Amino acid sequence: MTKRVCLGKITTPHGIKGFVKIIPFGEDPSLIQSLGPAYTAEDNAQTDTLVITLKNPAGKYFLAAIDGVTNRDQAEALRGTELYFDRDLLPETDDDEFYYDDLIGLTVVEGDQTIGTIKSVQNFGAGDLLEIKPNGGPTFFLPYTDDYVTDVDLDNKTISTLNSGDFKD
Repeated sequence: MTKRVCLGKITTPHGIKGFVKIIPFGEDPSLIQSLGPAYTAEDNAQTDTLVITLKNPAGKYFLAAIDGVTNRDQAEALRGTELYFDRDLLPETDDDEFYYDDLIGLTVVEGDQTIGTIKSVQNFGAGDLLEIKPNGGPTFFLPYTDDYVTDVDLDNKTISTLNSGDFKD
């Protein structure tokens, strides 16, 4: 089975003609349209596909039309839907680039201590956050900024951080 990567999420309907707002994950929102139909699940279990046409940016969102969605009620039913695409369709990255999906499962280190592993990358509106599952205790979020993340080493499967203790319970 081909691995899928989430590149965006439908947030809310827009207007009465079935348009939706999509928040793109990544630097190139046009991929949501250009990669072909989006899958509505990470795996093959009961997965629908959506053909998306991006209309125009609206702040951090994009307005979009979805084939077959012609009214607000249909658009409302898609609220919260994550948009997945086959990983092998994504453009290749340069040596110093990666997709956030590549971070999942990396070991988080701070100095010579292992802090935990990356469980997910989230964005609740104020910036990207790494969800870290520590070796013991509940998960916590660390801002993905230069102040806290000093290195991502995909070859060694590690991510180096500073001051992560500021965010633990």
